[in-house]
Amino acid sequence: MEVRDVRKYPSFSEMMRAEGLSSVLPGVESVEEGVQIYRRFYTEEKELSNGVLGISVSKPDRQPHACLADVLSGLGCEGVGGLVGMVHTAGTVADALPPPRSSLVASCMNPLRPDVKGCFLTDAARALDKHVNRSSEGWWGRLCGSASVKNSRALEVVNRLLNQCCWMNAHMLQPNEGVFEIRVREGYGARWSLDGSKFIGFLEPYTEDGYSRRWHN
Repeated sequence: MEVRDVRKYPSFSEMMRAEGLSSVLPGVESVEEGVQIYRRFYTEEKELSNGVLGISVSKPDRQPHACLADVLSGLGCEGVGGLVGMVHTAGTVADALPPPRSSLVASCMNPLRPDVKGCFLTDAARALDKHVNRSSEGWWGRLCGSASVKNSRALEVVNRLLNQCCWMNAHMLQPNEGVFEIRVREGYGARWSLDGSKFIGFLEPYTEDGYSRRWHN
């Protein structure tokens, strides 16, 4: 908004008559009704003592959201991805962006075996169970107790990875399998489907002989 002019009047009624009621208070049918509207937040004593101001403003030709749309369009998916911290490697999916955090967290909490009675573990809890003993530094922490406790612990790990994430990539593992992957500074991470609807698992830091060592470190 740009201020074009400021004019002082002795009263609201004179301001509305001079400026035009439809310009000052669109939809209000009379000056008397307009005075009552202003009276809700500006007393008659203040009006008589200080007068009132009529401020004329104009809107810019282009609204900020239109300018932002032009910037994002110029950047393209790759540029926007760079803005939010996505990296680009040989297998990067060029037009992919990070899924919403809510989707990533929700998919981690999907039941592992929803059709099996008595199985209450989530996908993330089962995945964490495979990793807790792989880190000699104990990065994953401990996992014990009831299914509910394990599920809560797994959710803590997922949020820790998301909060500390310093590397994100959407890339192809195989010709028809795209994944969204995050890593923290120590190299630990997690993978989801490209849209974040399916949690794939946790990741150990990459090493040359990781596969032969079953990713123990």
